Amino acid sequence: MPTEKKYSYQELRQIAEKFLINHKLGVLATGRKNGTAQQSLVSYTYDGSDVLITASESTAKIKNIRKNPGVSFAVWKDETCVVVYGEAKLLQGKNAENYLGHALNPGLQPGERTLIVLKPTTWRWARITG
Repeated sequence: MPTEKKYSYQELRQIAEKFLINHKLGVLATGRKNGTAQQSLVSYTYDGSDVLITASESTAKIKNIRKNPGVSFAVWKDETCVVVYGEAKLLQGKNAENYLGHALNPGLQPGERTLIVLKPTTWRWARITG
């Protein structure tokens, strides 16, 4: 019976980062004023260090982040799941353009487009393999 390879934390994190780079949909969890979780299905980009999400200023996720920047973000496929935790930073206008190197795409909802920048500080994963 073959034994499974044991990965180091750094190897698992590299696999998790590759997983984030290769996927585009996830769930962003923010905290509502009453303490309950607000989950939002979002498209995202992982640039190798930050999770980047754009949204309208009028959305619940932006309002929640303004009150409490602590968020979690989950991406899964089949039995593999990667969850990251951290504090979200909000950028608008020229600040968002300078960060990205281009203008934010127009959205469907009213309100100024906002870039959510999540720098993961804690990583969790399940059934991740190389």
